[in-house]
Amino acid sequence: MKEYVIQIDFVDRPSLGYEIFRLTEQHHIDKIAMEVLPKQGMVIKFYCEVARKAHHLIDELRLVTGVKTVKFRDQMPYEEREDTLKTILNSVDEGILAVDKDGKITHINEVARKLLLCTCAQVLGCGVEELLGTNHLIFETLKSGKTYTLQEGRTNKDGCNIRYLISGQPIINDKGQIIGAVATLKDFRQVEAIISKVDKIRHLKTFDEIVFQSKKMSQLITAARTVARSTSIVLLRGESGTGKELFASALHTEGLRRQAPFIAVNCTALPETLLESELFGYEEGAFTGAAKGGKRGLFEQANGGTLFLDEIGELPLLMQVRLLRTLQEGTIRRVGGSKEQNVDVRIIAATHRNLEEMVRKGTFREDLYYRLNVIPLIIPPLRERKEDIPVLAQHLIGKICRKLNKPEVRLVSESVGFLMNQEWPGNVRQLENTLERIINLLDSPEITPRDLAIWSDIGNQNNRVPSALQRGNVIQVEIPSDDAGVRLKEIVGHVEKEIIMRVLEKYPSSRLAGQVLGVSNTTVLNKIKNYGL
Repeated sequence: MKEYVIQIDFVDRPSLGYEIFRLTEQHHIDKIAMEVLPKQGMVIKFYCEVARKAHHLIDELRLVTGVKTVKFRDQMPYEEREDTLKTILNSVDEGILAVDKDGKITHINEVARKLLLCTCAQVLGCGVEELLGTNHLIFETLKSGKTYTLQEGRTNKDGCNIRYLISGQPIINDKGQIIGAVATLKDFRQVEAIISKVDKIRHLKTFDEIVFQSKKMSQLITAARTVARSTSIVLLRGESGTGKELFASALHTEGLRRQAPFIAVNCTALPETLLESELFGYEEGAFTGAAKGGKRGLFEQANGGTLFLDEIGELPLLMQVRLLRTLQEGTIRRVGGSKEQNVDVRIIAATHRNLEEMVRKGTFREDLYYRLNVIPLIIPPLRERKEDIPVLAQHLIGKICRKLNKPEVRLVSESVGFLMNQEWPGNVRQLENTLERIINLLDSPEITPRDLAIWSDIGNQNNRVPSALQRGNVIQVEIPSDDAGVRLKEIVGHVEKEIIMRVLEKYPSSRLAGQVLGVSNTTVLNKIKNYGL
Protein backbone atom coordinates (compact mmCIF):
# COMPACT_ATOMS: atom_id res chain seq x y z
CA MET A 1 0.00 0.00 0.00
CA LYS A 2 1.33 3.41 -0.98
CA GLU A 3 0.67 6.65 0.87
CA TYR A 4 -0.82 9.64 -0.99
CA VAL A 5 -1.60 13.22 -0.01
CA ILE A 6 -4.03 15.32 -2.11
CA GLN A 7 -5.19 18.91 -1.74
CA ILE A 8 -8.71 19.88 -2.80
CA ASP A 9 -9.50 23.58 -3.34
CA PHE A 10 -13.20 24.42 -3.66
CA VAL A 11 -15.96 26.97 -3.46
CA ASP A 12 -17.90 26.00 -0.38
CA ARG A 13 -21.50 24.83 -0.75
CA PRO A 14 -23.87 22.58 1.19
CA SER A 15 -23.15 18.83 1.06
CA LEU A 16 -19.81 19.33 -0.71
CA GLY A 17 -17.89 17.54 2.01
CA TYR A 18 -20.38 14.68 1.95
CA GLU A 19 -19.88 14.15 -1.80
CA ILE A 20 -16.10 14.16 -1.46
CA PHE A 21 -16.19 11.52 1.27
CA ARG A 22 -18.74 9.46 -0.67
CA LEU A 23 -16.31 9.23 -3.60
CA THR A 24 -13.46 8.09 -1.33
CA GLU A 25 -15.75 5.41 0.10
CA GLN A 26 -16.80 4.24 -3.38
CA HIS A 27 -13.14 3.79 -4.33
CA HIS A 28 -12.44 2.01 -1.03
CA ILE A 29 -9.84 4.65 -0.04
CA ASP A 30 -8.27 4.06 3.38
CA LYS A 31 -8.11 7.58 4.81
CA ILE A 32 -5.32 8.30 7.34
CA ALA A 33 -5.72 12.00 8.09
CA MET A 34 -7.60 15.07 6.98
CA GLU A 35 -6.94 18.77 7.56
CA VAL A 36 -9.15 21.69 6.59
CA LEU A 37 -7.34 24.65 5.04
CA PRO A 38 -8.30 28.15 6.17
CA LYS A 39 -9.10 29.42 2.66
CA GLN A 40 -11.80 26.90 1.60
CA GLY A 41 -9.89 23.75 0.96
CA MET A 42 -8.91 20.45 2.51
CA VAL A 43 -6.01 18.01 2.45
CA ILE A 44 -6.53 14.26 2.68
CA LYS A 45 -3.90 11.63 3.38
CA PHE A 46 -4.77 8.06 2.36
CA TYR A 47 -3.48 4.62 1.41
CA CYS A 48 -4.06 3.19 -2.04
CA GLU A 49 -3.07 -0.11 -3.58
CA VAL A 50 -2.17 1.18 -7.04
CA ALA A 51 -1.37 4.63 -8.45
CA ARG A 52 -4.01 4.25 -11.18
CA LYS A 53 -6.75 4.04 -8.56
CA ALA A 54 -5.52 7.26 -6.86
CA HIS A 55 -5.45 9.14 -10.19
CA HIS A 56 -8.96 7.89 -11.02
CA LEU A 57 -10.21 9.29 -7.70
CA ILE A 58 -8.67 12.66 -8.50
CA ASP A 59 -10.32 12.75 -11.92
CA GLU A 60 -13.75 12.12 -10.34
CA LEU A 61 -13.18 14.72 -7.60
CA ARG A 62 -12.47 17.36 -10.24
CA LEU A 63 -15.97 16.79 -11.68
CA VAL A 64 -17.70 17.58 -8.37
CA THR A 65 -19.58 20.89 -8.49
CA GLY A 66 -17.68 23.56 -6.56
CA VAL A 67 -14.28 21.83 -6.72
CA LYS A 68 -11.71 24.13 -8.40
CA THR A 69 -8.50 22.11 -8.31
CA VAL A 70 -7.21 18.78 -7.04
CA LYS A 71 -3.45 18.15 -6.79
CA PHE A 72 -0.93 15.91 -5.10
CA ARG A 73 1.15 17.17 -2.16
CA ASP A 74 4.31 15.80 -0.55
CA GLN A 75 3.09 16.23 3.02
CA MET A 76 0.17 17.16 5.17
CA PRO A 77 0.22 20.84 6.28
CA TYR A 78 0.82 19.82 9.91
CA GLU A 79 3.78 17.67 8.79
CA GLU A 80 5.26 20.64 6.93
CA ARG A 81 4.82 22.82 10.01
CA GLU A 82 6.48 20.14 12.12
CA ASP A 83 9.45 19.93 9.73
CA THR A 84 9.77 23.72 9.67
CA LEU A 85 9.71 23.84 13.46
CA LYS A 86 12.31 21.07 13.63
CA THR A 87 14.58 22.99 11.24
CA ILE A 88 14.21 26.15 13.30
CA LEU A 89 14.94 24.34 16.58
CA ASN A 90 18.00 22.64 15.10
CA SER A 91 19.36 25.93 13.76
CA VAL A 92 19.87 27.52 17.19
CA ASP A 93 23.02 26.90 19.22
CA GLU A 94 21.18 26.09 22.46
CA GLY A 95 19.54 22.86 23.48
CA ILE A 96 15.72 23.00 23.41
CA LEU A 97 13.42 20.55 25.17
CA ALA A 98 9.60 20.75 25.25
CA VAL A 99 7.14 18.70 27.31
CA ASP A 100 3.36 18.49 27.46
CA LYS A 101 1.23 19.05 30.57
CA ASP A 102 1.89 15.46 31.70
CA GLY A 103 5.65 15.87 31.47
CA LYS A 104 5.98 13.82 28.29
CA ILE A 105 8.72 14.97 25.91
CA THR A 106 7.24 16.36 22.68
CA HIS A 107 10.26 18.08 21.11
CA ILE A 108 14.03 17.89 21.46
CA ASN A 109 16.51 19.52 19.11
CA GLU A 110 19.90 18.25 17.95
CA VAL A 111 21.92 20.34 20.43
CA ALA A 112 19.97 19.01 23.42
CA ARG A 113 20.11 15.49 22.04
CA LYS A 114 23.90 15.61 21.70
CA LEU A 115 24.34 17.25 25.10
CA LEU A 116 22.17 14.67 26.87
CA LEU A 117 23.54 11.73 24.84
CA CYS A 118 20.18 10.45 23.52
CA THR A 119 18.25 9.95 20.28
CA CYS A 120 14.81 11.25 19.37
CA ALA A 121 13.46 7.71 19.26
CA GLN A 122 14.66 7.08 22.81
CA VAL A 123 13.03 10.11 24.43
CA LEU A 124 10.07 11.41 22.41
CA GLY A 125 6.89 10.44 24.25
CA CYS A 126 8.82 9.45 27.38
CA GLY A 127 8.60 11.15 30.74
CA VAL A 128 11.09 13.99 31.16
CA GLU A 129 12.20 12.49 34.49
CA GLU A 130 13.95 9.74 32.53
CA LEU A 131 16.15 12.39 30.98
CA LEU A 132 16.56 15.09 33.65
CA GLY A 133 15.68 13.30 36.89
CA THR A 134 12.64 13.22 39.14
CA ASN A 135 13.29 16.41 41.12
CA HIS A 136 13.91 18.74 38.21
CA LEU A 137 12.66 22.35 38.19
CA ILE A 138 10.60 21.70 35.06
CA PHE A 139 8.03 19.86 37.19
CA GLU A 140 7.54 22.97 39.33
CA THR A 141 7.04 24.94 36.11
CA LEU A 142 4.34 22.51 34.96
CA LYS A 143 2.65 22.70 38.35
CA SER A 144 2.75 26.41 39.16
CA GLY A 145 4.05 28.18 36.05
CA LYS A 146 7.25 29.23 37.81
CA THR A 147 10.09 30.23 35.50
CA TYR A 148 13.80 29.77 36.16
CA THR A 149 16.97 31.07 34.51
CA LEU A 150 20.45 29.57 34.09
CA GLN A 151 20.17 27.01 36.85
CA GLU A 152 22.92 24.42 37.02
CA GLY A 153 21.90 20.90 36.11
CA ARG A 154 23.78 17.62 36.34
CA THR A 155 23.00 14.13 35.11
CA ASN A 156 24.86 10.93 34.40
CA LYS A 157 24.53 8.90 31.21
CA ASP A 158 26.52 5.76 30.48
CA GLY A 159 29.18 6.77 32.99
CA CYS A 160 29.50 10.31 31.61
CA ASN A 161 28.87 13.25 33.95
CA ILE A 162 26.85 15.85 32.04
CA ARG A 163 26.84 19.40 33.36
CA TYR A 164 24.68 22.15 31.87
CA LEU A 165 22.84 25.41 32.56
CA ILE A 166 19.07 25.30 32.04
CA SER A 167 16.32 27.92 31.81
CA GLY A 168 12.60 27.14 31.60
CA GLN A 169 9.16 28.67 31.27
CA PRO A 170 5.60 27.38 30.96
CA ILE A 171 3.55 27.09 27.77
CA ILE A 172 0.18 28.76 28.46
CA ASN A 173 -2.86 28.64 26.15
CA ASP A 174 -5.39 31.40 25.47
CA LYS A 175 -7.42 30.36 28.51
CA GLY A 176 -4.44 30.81 30.82
CA GLN A 177 -3.98 27.10 31.33
CA ILE A 178 -0.52 25.49 31.54
CA ILE A 179 -0.34 22.99 28.70
CA GLY A 180 3.37 22.28 28.81
CA ALA A 181 6.84 23.73 29.36
CA VAL A 182 9.91 24.49 27.31
CA ALA A 183 13.51 24.49 28.54
CA THR A 184 16.74 25.76 26.98
CA LEU A 185 20.05 24.12 27.84
CA LYS A 186 23.64 25.31 27.49
CA ASP A 187 26.65 23.02 27.67
CA PHE A 188 28.71 24.19 30.67
CA ARG A 189 31.92 23.85 28.65
CA GLN A 190 30.43 26.09 25.98
CA VAL A 191 29.51 28.69 28.60
CA GLU A 192 33.03 28.66 30.03
CA ALA A 193 34.50 29.09 26.54
CA ILE A 194 32.17 32.02 25.80
CA ILE A 195 33.01 33.71 29.10
CA SER A 196 36.72 33.25 28.42
CA LYS A 197 36.39 34.65 24.91
CA VAL A 198 34.30 37.61 26.01
CA ASP A 199 36.68 38.31 28.88
CA LYS A 200 39.64 38.41 26.46
CA ILE A 201 37.78 40.61 23.99
CA ARG A 202 36.61 42.97 26.73
CA HIS A 203 40.12 43.62 27.98
CA LEU A 204 41.69 44.29 24.59
CA LYS A 205 42.08 48.04 24.16
CA THR A 206 43.12 50.36 21.36
CA PHE A 207 45.18 53.54 21.36
CA ASP A 208 41.95 55.50 20.86
CA GLU A 209 40.91 54.48 24.37
CA ILE A 210 44.00 56.03 25.99
CA VAL A 211 42.97 59.38 27.49
CA PHE A 212 45.50 62.21 27.18
CA GLN A 213 46.06 65.76 25.94
CA SER A 214 49.78 66.24 26.61
CA LYS A 215 52.33 66.58 23.84
CA LYS A 216 54.54 63.97 25.49
CA MET A 217 51.81 61.29 25.34
CA SER A 218 50.85 62.31 21.81
CA GLN A 219 54.39 61.70 20.59
CA LEU A 220 54.55 58.37 22.42
CA ILE A 221 51.29 57.08 20.95
CA THR A 222 52.27 58.18 17.45
CA ALA A 223 55.45 56.13 17.78
CA ALA A 224 53.54 53.19 19.32
CA ARG A 225 51.05 53.08 16.42
CA THR A 226 53.95 52.73 14.01
CA VAL A 227 55.58 50.04 16.16
CA ALA A 228 52.29 48.11 16.36
CA ARG A 229 52.52 47.23 12.66
CA SER A 230 55.90 45.57 13.22
CA THR A 231 56.64 42.08 14.59
CA SER A 232 59.71 43.17 16.59
CA ILE A 233 59.99 42.77 20.35
CA VAL A 234 58.74 45.78 22.33
CA LEU A 235 59.95 46.64 25.82
CA LEU A 236 57.55 48.88 27.74
CA ARG A 237 59.28 50.90 30.46
CA GLY A 238 57.49 52.92 33.11
CA GLU A 239 56.60 53.20 36.78
CA SER A 240 53.84 51.11 38.33
CA GLY A 241 50.41 52.39 37.41
CA THR A 242 51.37 54.17 34.19
CA GLY A 243 49.36 51.80 31.95
CA LYS A 244 51.90 49.37 30.49
CA GLU A 245 49.32 46.58 30.06
CA LEU A 246 46.98 49.03 28.32
CA PHE A 247 49.75 49.87 25.85
CA ALA A 248 50.54 46.16 25.32
CA SER A 249 46.88 45.46 24.52
CA ALA A 250 46.73 48.39 22.10
CA LEU A 251 49.94 47.29 20.38
CA HIS A 252 48.36 43.90 19.71
CA THR A 253 44.92 45.18 18.74
CA GLU A 254 46.28 47.64 16.17
CA GLY A 255 48.95 45.26 14.87
CA LEU A 256 49.07 42.64 12.14
CA ARG A 257 48.21 39.85 14.62
CA ARG A 258 44.97 41.37 15.91
CA GLN A 259 42.93 38.30 14.91
CA ALA A 260 45.30 35.92 16.76
CA PRO A 261 45.48 35.33 20.53
CA PHE A 262 46.74 37.91 23.01
CA ILE A 263 48.03 36.14 26.11
CA ALA A 264 49.25 38.07 29.16
CA VAL A 265 51.21 36.69 32.10
CA ASN A 266 52.62 38.46 35.15
CA CYS A 267 56.05 37.05 35.87
CA THR A 268 55.61 37.71 39.61
CA ALA A 269 52.26 35.94 39.90
CA LEU A 270 53.65 32.38 39.99
CA PRO A 271 56.61 30.67 41.66
CA GLU A 272 59.50 29.68 39.39
CA THR A 273 58.49 26.01 38.99
CA LEU A 274 54.91 26.82 38.03
CA LEU A 275 55.97 29.70 35.81
CA GLU A 276 58.10 27.36 33.72
CA SER A 277 55.26 24.92 33.11
CA GLU A 278 52.83 27.78 32.42
CA LEU A 279 55.10 29.35 29.82
CA PHE A 280 56.38 26.24 28.09
CA GLY A 281 53.76 23.61 28.99
CA TYR A 282 54.47 20.06 30.11
CA GLU A 283 54.18 16.48 28.93
CA GLU A 284 52.05 13.82 30.55
CA GLY A 285 53.83 12.38 33.59
CA ALA A 286 56.32 15.27 33.78
CA PHE A 287 55.62 15.61 37.50
CA THR A 288 53.18 14.42 40.16
CA GLY A 289 49.73 15.79 39.41
CA ALA A 290 50.46 16.51 35.75
CA ALA A 291 47.29 16.43 33.67
CA LYS A 292 46.65 13.45 31.45
CA GLY A 293 47.84 14.22 27.95
CA GLY A 294 50.02 17.09 29.16
CA LYS A 295 49.27 20.78 28.83
CA ARG A 296 49.96 23.48 26.29
CA GLY A 297 52.01 26.38 27.61
CA LEU A 298 51.35 30.06 27.01
CA PHE A 299 53.82 30.17 24.12
CA GLU A 300 51.81 27.48 22.34
CA GLN A 301 48.52 29.17 23.17
CA ALA A 302 49.81 32.48 21.81
CA ASN A 303 51.21 30.91 18.64
CA GLY A 304 50.60 33.28 15.75
CA GLY A 305 49.70 36.05 18.19
CA THR A 306 51.20 38.07 21.02
CA LEU A 307 52.61 37.06 24.43
CA PHE A 308 52.77 39.89 26.97
CA LEU A 309 55.36 39.27 29.70
CA ASP A 310 54.59 41.76 32.44
CA GLU A 311 57.17 42.49 35.16
CA ILE A 312 59.91 40.85 33.11
CA GLY A 313 62.47 42.25 35.57
CA GLU A 314 61.24 39.79 38.20
CA LEU A 315 62.00 36.73 36.06
CA PRO A 316 64.34 34.27 37.87
CA LEU A 317 67.76 33.73 36.26
CA LEU A 318 67.03 30.13 35.26
CA MET A 319 63.87 31.24 33.49
CA GLN A 320 65.80 34.06 31.83
CA VAL A 321 68.05 31.42 30.22
CA ARG A 322 65.04 29.45 28.89
CA LEU A 323 63.34 32.58 27.62
CA LEU A 324 66.53 33.75 25.88
CA ARG A 325 66.86 30.42 24.06
CA THR A 326 63.24 30.59 22.91
CA LEU A 327 63.67 34.15 21.63
CA GLN A 328 66.85 33.19 19.77
CA GLU A 329 65.70 29.88 18.28
CA GLY A 330 61.95 30.44 17.95
CA THR A 331 61.31 27.04 19.55
CA ILE A 332 60.07 25.74 22.89
CA ARG A 333 60.38 22.42 24.69
CA ARG A 334 57.72 21.34 27.16
CA VAL A 335 58.73 20.43 30.70
CA GLY A 336 59.49 16.70 30.70
CA GLY A 337 59.59 16.61 26.91
CA SER A 338 62.36 16.04 24.39
CA LYS A 339 60.77 17.44 21.26
CA GLU A 340 61.38 21.01 20.07
CA GLN A 341 58.32 22.86 18.76
CA ASN A 342 58.41 25.92 16.53
CA VAL A 343 56.43 28.91 17.79
CA ASP A 344 55.65 32.18 16.06
CA VAL A 345 54.96 34.64 18.85
CA ARG A 346 55.46 38.38 19.12
CA ILE A 347 56.87 39.31 22.52
CA ILE A 348 55.86 42.47 24.38
CA ALA A 349 57.66 42.77 27.72
CA ALA A 350 57.17 45.36 30.45
CA THR A 351 58.94 46.38 33.62
CA HIS A 352 59.16 49.19 36.15
CA ARG A 353 62.62 48.07 37.22
CA ASN A 354 65.94 49.64 36.22
CA LEU A 355 67.17 46.81 34.00
CA GLU A 356 70.51 48.51 33.32
CA GLU A 357 71.27 48.59 37.05
CA MET A 358 70.15 44.96 37.36
CA VAL A 359 72.51 43.97 34.54
CA ARG A 360 75.39 45.67 36.37
CA LYS A 361 74.49 43.79 39.56
CA GLY A 362 74.17 40.47 37.72
CA THR A 363 70.50 39.93 38.56
CA PHE A 364 69.39 40.28 34.93
CA ARG A 365 71.20 38.69 31.99
CA GLU A 366 72.86 41.17 29.68
CA ASP A 367 72.17 39.06 26.58
CA LEU A 368 68.48 38.84 27.43
CA TYR A 369 68.40 42.59 28.05
CA TYR A 370 69.68 43.33 24.56
CA ARG A 371 67.36 40.72 23.06
CA LEU A 372 64.36 42.41 24.70
CA ASN A 373 65.41 46.02 24.28
CA VAL A 374 64.73 46.12 20.52
CA ILE A 375 62.02 48.80 20.58
CA PRO A 376 61.83 50.51 23.99
CA LEU A 377 58.74 52.60 24.69
CA ILE A 378 58.97 54.69 27.86
CA ILE A 379 55.62 55.68 29.37
CA PRO A 380 56.01 58.93 31.35
CA PRO A 381 54.74 59.11 34.94
CA LEU A 382 51.72 61.27 35.70
CA ARG A 383 53.82 63.99 37.36
CA GLU A 384 55.59 64.59 34.03
CA ARG A 385 52.34 65.07 32.11
CA LYS A 386 50.13 66.94 34.55
CA GLU A 387 48.12 68.49 31.71
CA ASP A 388 46.60 65.02 31.23
CA ILE A 389 45.17 64.97 34.76
CA PRO A 390 41.95 67.00 34.11
CA VAL A 391 40.71 64.89 31.17
CA LEU A 392 41.99 61.68 32.74
CA ALA A 393 40.30 62.39 36.07
CA GLN A 394 36.91 63.15 34.49
CA HIS A 395 37.18 60.02 32.33
CA LEU A 396 37.91 57.92 35.41
CA ILE A 397 35.04 59.54 37.30
CA GLY A 398 32.62 58.49 34.55
CA LYS A 399 33.99 54.96 34.57
CA ILE A 400 33.78 54.70 38.37
CA CYS A 401 30.24 56.12 38.54
CA ARG A 402 29.05 53.57 35.98
CA LYS A 403 30.74 50.81 37.96
CA LEU A 404 29.09 51.95 41.21
CA ASN A 405 25.76 52.69 39.48
CA LYS A 406 25.82 56.28 40.71
CA PRO A 407 25.01 59.54 38.85
CA GLU A 408 28.14 61.02 37.32
CA VAL A 409 29.77 63.71 39.44
CA ARG A 410 32.15 66.47 38.34
CA LEU A 411 35.29 68.11 39.60
CA VAL A 412 35.05 71.79 40.47
CA SER A 413 37.88 73.88 39.00
CA GLU A 414 39.61 74.22 42.37
CA SER A 415 39.70 70.43 42.71
CA VAL A 416 41.33 70.12 39.30
CA GLY A 417 44.08 72.45 40.47
CA PHE A 418 44.42 70.46 43.67
CA LEU A 419 44.87 67.19 41.74
CA MET A 420 47.35 68.74 39.32
CA ASN A 421 49.47 69.93 42.24
CA GLN A 422 50.10 66.37 43.51
CA GLU A 423 53.06 64.13 42.69
CA TRP A 424 51.05 60.89 42.22
CA PRO A 425 53.78 58.32 42.94
CA GLY A 426 51.26 55.56 42.09
CA ASN A 427 50.38 57.29 38.80
CA VAL A 428 47.04 56.60 37.07
CA ARG A 429 46.30 53.65 39.35
CA GLN A 430 46.62 55.87 42.44
CA LEU A 431 44.50 58.59 40.84
CA GLU A 432 41.76 56.09 40.02
CA ASN A 433 41.80 54.53 43.48
CA THR A 434 41.67 58.00 45.09
CA LEU A 435 38.68 59.05 43.01
CA GLU A 436 36.86 55.76 43.64
CA ARG A 437 37.32 56.16 47.39
CA ILE A 438 35.90 59.68 47.26
CA ILE A 439 32.95 58.82 44.98
CA ASN A 440 31.96 55.93 47.27
CA LEU A 441 31.60 58.39 50.16
CA LEU A 442 30.31 61.39 48.22
CA ASP A 443 26.70 62.56 48.61
CA SER A 444 26.82 65.60 46.32
CA PRO A 445 27.17 66.11 42.55
CA GLU A 446 30.56 67.82 42.89
CA ILE A 447 33.99 66.85 44.18
CA THR A 448 35.40 69.80 46.12
CA PRO A 449 38.93 70.35 47.50
CA ARG A 450 37.45 69.63 50.93
CA ASP A 451 36.35 66.17 49.71
CA LEU A 452 39.85 65.56 48.39
CA ALA A 453 41.40 66.72 51.65
CA ILE A 454 39.14 64.63 53.88
CA TRP A 455 38.70 61.39 51.96
CA SER A 456 41.87 60.97 49.93
CA ASP A 457 45.39 59.88 50.85
CA ILE A 458 46.72 63.15 49.43
CA GLY A 459 44.65 65.39 51.67
CA ASN A 460 47.41 66.27 54.12
CA GLN A 461 50.03 67.23 51.54
CA ASN A 462 48.98 70.79 50.70
CA ASN A 463 45.83 71.67 52.55
CA ARG A 464 47.18 73.92 55.26
CA VAL A 465 49.95 76.40 54.41
CA PRO A 466 51.88 76.90 51.16
CA SER A 467 55.11 74.95 50.80
CA ALA A 468 56.96 78.19 50.09
CA LEU A 469 56.11 79.44 53.59
CA GLN A 470 57.05 76.12 55.14
CA ARG A 471 60.51 76.47 53.71
CA GLY A 472 61.00 79.60 55.77
CA ASN A 473 60.24 82.51 53.46
CA VAL A 474 60.58 85.74 55.49
CA ILE A 475 58.00 88.51 55.43
CA GLN A 476 59.71 91.73 56.48
CA VAL A 477 57.86 94.49 58.37
CA GLU A 478 59.52 97.92 58.42
CA ILE A 479 59.25 99.63 61.81
CA PRO A 480 59.80 103.47 61.78
CA SER A 481 62.83 104.75 63.74
CA ASP A 482 61.22 108.08 64.72
CA ASP A 483 58.58 108.71 67.33
CA ALA A 484 55.69 108.04 64.94
CA GLY A 485 55.55 104.37 66.05
CA VAL A 486 53.51 101.67 64.41
CA ARG A 487 50.26 100.02 65.46
CA LEU A 488 50.06 96.22 65.93
CA LYS A 489 46.92 96.05 63.79
CA GLU A 490 48.84 97.54 60.85
CA ILE A 491 51.66 94.99 61.26
CA VAL A 492 49.20 92.07 61.37
CA GLY A 493 47.35 93.46 58.38
CA HIS A 494 50.56 93.81 56.40
CA VAL A 495 51.57 90.20 57.15
CA GLU A 496 48.04 88.89 56.42
CA LYS A 497 47.96 90.70 53.07
CA GLU A 498 51.35 89.25 52.07
CA ILE A 499 50.30 85.72 53.03
CA ILE A 500 47.01 85.94 51.10
CA MET A 501 48.83 87.33 48.05
CA ARG A 502 51.34 84.46 48.11
CA VAL A 503 48.65 81.80 48.56
CA LEU A 504 46.61 83.26 45.71
CA GLU A 505 49.66 83.16 43.44
CA LYS A 506 49.80 79.39 43.87
CA TYR A 507 46.08 78.73 44.40
CA PRO A 508 44.25 81.29 42.19
CA SER A 509 40.80 80.64 43.63
CA SER A 510 39.14 81.91 46.79
CA ARG A 511 37.68 78.50 47.58
CA LEU A 512 40.97 76.62 47.27
CA ALA A 513 42.89 79.39 49.04
CA GLY A 514 40.38 79.10 51.89
CA GLN A 515 41.03 75.35 52.09
CA VAL A 516 44.76 75.98 52.23
CA LEU A 517 44.49 78.68 54.90
CA GLY A 518 41.80 76.91 56.92
CA VAL A 519 39.19 79.67 56.55
CA SER A 520 35.96 79.97 54.63
CA ASN A 521 35.57 81.04 51.04
CA THR A 522 33.67 84.15 52.20
CA THR A 523 36.53 85.16 54.54
CA VAL A 524 39.04 85.03 51.70
CA LEU A 525 36.76 87.11 49.44
CA ASN A 526 36.33 89.72 52.17
CA LYS A 527 40.11 89.93 52.71
CA ILE A 528 40.69 90.30 48.97
CA LYS A 529 38.19 93.18 48.92
CA ASN A 530 39.59 94.85 52.06
CA TYR A 531 43.17 94.77 50.83
CA GLY A 532 42.28 95.68 47.26
CA LEU A 533 43.85 92.51 45.81
